[in-house]
Amino acid sequence: MPLLKKKVGQVADNKTLYDRLPEIYRIKDTEQIPSYPLKAYIDLVDQNVFEKIRKNIEELYHNQFIETCDDWVVPYIGDLLGTTHLQGDAWTLRADVADTITLRRRKGTLGAIERLTFDLTKWGVHAAELFKNLSWAQHLNHQRPDRGGNPPYGVDMPKADQPKTVFGGTLALKDPAMLSLLNTPFDPYAHAPDLKKAGFGQLRYNLPNLAIFLWRLIDYTLPITRPLFDHEYNYSYEDVELGTTYNVTALCFHVDPCGHVLPLFNAHDYDAEAANIKVTALDDMPGPIHPARLTSGSASGNPDAYVHIETYNPSDWTQDNLFQKDIGLQFHFPNPPFTATDQWSIYGADLTCWENSLPKLLKPYEIAIDPKLGRIILPILTSEEQTGLKDHLLLSCTYGAVGPVGSHPISRESVQETIAVNYHEDKDGLQKALDGIQAAAEPISIEIKDSMVHELDLTGLDGTIVQDGGVNLQLKHSLTIRAASGERPVIKLAQPLRFRPTYIVSLQPVGSEEFETEQALYESLMKKLNVRLEGLYIARGDTFPANQPLIARAGLNRLEIVNTTLDPGGQLQADGTRAEGLLSLKLKKGQGFTGDEHKYFSEIPEIVLSRSITGGLQIDSDYELFITDSIIDGSKGVNDTLHGNTKDFAITSATKPLEEWGPPTTLSNATFFGSMRVEKCSGRGGIWVHPLLVFNDQTGCIKLSYFPEKGNRLPQNHACVFSDEADLRFTAEAVNQAGYGQLSFLADYQIREQGPNEDWMGAFNFILEAHKWRNIKIRYREFMPVGIRPLLIPVT
Repeated sequence: MPLLKKKVGQVADNKTLYDRLPEIYRIKDTEQIPSYPLKAYIDLVDQNVFEKIRKNIEELYHNQFIETCDDWVVPYIGDLLGTTHLQGDAWTLRADVADTITLRRRKGTLGAIERLTFDLTKWGVHAAELFKNLSWAQHLNHQRPDRGGNPPYGVDMPKADQPKTVFGGTLALKDPAMLSLLNTPFDPYAHAPDLKKAGFGQLRYNLPNLAIFLWRLIDYTLPITRPLFDHEYNYSYEDVELGTTYNVTALCFHVDPCGHVLPLFNAHDYDAEAANIKVTALDDMPGPIHPARLTSGSASGNPDAYVHIETYNPSDWTQDNLFQKDIGLQFHFPNPPFTATDQWSIYGADLTCWENSLPKLLKPYEIAIDPKLGRIILPILTSEEQTGLKDHLLLSCTYGAVGPVGSHPISRESVQETIAVNYHEDKDGLQKALDGIQAAAEPISIEIKDSMVHELDLTGLDGTIVQDGGVNLQLKHSLTIRAASGERPVIKLAQPLRFRPTYIVSLQPVGSEEFETEQALYESLMKKLNVRLEGLYIARGDTFPANQPLIARAGLNRLEIVNTTLDPGGQLQADGTRAEGLLSLKLKKGQGFTGDEHKYFSEIPEIVLSRSITGGLQIDSDYELFITDSIIDGSKGVNDTLHGNTKDFAITSATKPLEEWGPPTTLSNATFFGSMRVEKCSGRGGIWVHPLLVFNDQTGCIKLSYFPEKGNRLPQNHACVFSDEADLRFTAEAVNQAGYGQLSFLADYQIREQGPNEDWMGAFNFILEAHKWRNIKIRYREFMPVGIRPLLIPVT
């Protein structure tokens, strides 16, 4: 779509009013004592009056174009084109108006329907005319056994990357890649007419039906990351054709650097700015990769559309000079020892039981990939290759998520960082950046410019002290640790994070002038002593102590956790079970201070969570908690029962979780898996999968939220729904699943459409999905040819 990248030039030069004066006046002005009195006078007028006039004129110029106009102008330009007004995301409204004429010219074509849908949703979309897949009876005198392939197979048998309808013959049972397309958006087989009424999400093959398949999940690509080595196999492989036997070592890697199951997606290949509108193809969708499509040599496999192989020099490289293709999975093999890329072949495999056996005896350099689990096996021959892969193998991979909640490689505004950390330049860069931070003369901003794993051990840092049962990071000024734009770094901790000021109590005699001065300085700094964690995936390292939270102390003014994932545990494992939930924060009363420090520490720390994912939070009531667009995961699903212990809670007290109350909480659009027990609570747009208990239920108000039917102790509530009148369902409840936290279509419409701003309740309210569904239905009524029935079918 050409509208979003074009920039309109300036309408005028940047000469000031003084520069436009005749030169004689400017010359005389330089001769005055003091010099330039006229310039000083005119500049006042220029800056306060004419600059605003120039700015207003420029805004009026830009507001004539849909590419550059302000958001409020979009519906006015739409009125000039006769488009009906919609509500929702600003980008989609602008795209809808920008493509109005283009789509009207192509009204009734599949490409236009797909373009219209993408403009209104940003989703992957494929439209299919279902009448083309209807089976038909052949006349006995005019048989066409070759139509779509001679029985049982023929030279015209379609390939999966170039599907055409198979009317004759039988299903290709020996080709798993082809067979995997049955009842999918790219189904090439003939079907009997289905005359039943089509409901939402149902695929009914009939003459007037047009299937519109939608991929709602966003594909996120990690630019460069390092896979996690798990184990290896040694075996002999006999090449029958060559009569050669090889001693093979098969190295097993997790794509996810933390070793979790990670379903792999393909990158969305849709050119929104293309002049020619084309119908999307099979391998262009932002959805899970099917194993059968990965196998090299298969008639219907197409691994080149999903996997790319490159080599690089491990002794001389930067992330910028590595070739990165917009594809689902890319290997970067070290050269040396690997000098060629054509020696590798791909095999789509099921590696669920890879701890016990290989899927088959892989031949050398045949990569086995399980895209459902994110597991890879690399069979190689030499010890040099083995060392090279373990030390230098790099990957670029793509996964799916509902939206930018938690740590994802998203675009971020640039900031002026104090310290830049790059794993390629120094793998201990983060450790060194925090060394001696207690003596910093100004606030520190650390930006991590890669998506690698950074180990952090506070015991090795200068200025840390042992207090409150652990190692504390002392701060004199505010600290920010953030991911660079488009990156998702992983920080593995050796012990819980603990933050405290460098000092609280003055070392000067009480009552002296020096004491008053130093104490005033401390109080001034304390009001600004903040820690901000942004865009990070924080997990436990190999030596992390058991049963400990990721953050155990926050003796600060404010702790901000933004677009960050504090590993909540509860991941879905390869055997289908869920791992145990993990604690993210445990902050006790008194902030860990004792004696005089406790006496002089007067702050009420604010804990701020914004578009983040955390595990259980145990926080005492002398903190304040603010939650926006976030998921608090106590690893308790919709159908899980509570057992009356501390593991039942998403949020509760740290000192006595079953008896005392957690912090006063203010929320806006959040999802809670597990019970919540707090002193006060107010806000809107929450989903409580399990009961909410509020000690002071006479203050505060909760609006437009969902609660279980029983077990609650609620403050005033308005326009809320309960489980006895509205059924709650999620697409997925484990953090490593692609649809984690996404409301299912089986969830009651009140939960999906009667939250804040007439949209979803819960953490993903801001993506405005309910608005997107309403908008495309409105536009379909306007753009759909007479007699055509659109069937909306969500794939993800």
